[in-house]
Amino acid sequence: MTLIVDTFNAGKPVDDFCVAVSYEDIEQKKLSFSAGQYFEVKIEYVELTPKEFADKMSGFTTRLDELFAESHRLETEIKEQLERVKYE
Repeated sequence: MTLIVDTFNAGKPVDDFCVAVSYEDIEQKKLSFSAGQYFEVKIEYVELTPKEFADKMSGFTTRLDELFAESHRLETEIKEQLERVKYE
């Protein structure tokens, strides 16, 4: 909590945490406070071997399969719970 308060009071940007924008910047964004549009996108390029790339993709696929399975389990559970709902 102290990081939030200290950062706010300092009014200075902190990498990967907050940005400081001017009133003009906010006006240019049509008074939008959506934080994502004020952060600079930083892309870090990393050299990968074909095997490292394949391993990463395999890991992503495995994780996605796990999430899909969990989604299906939750869908089934929700449907079962809805069937138990009765109007009295």
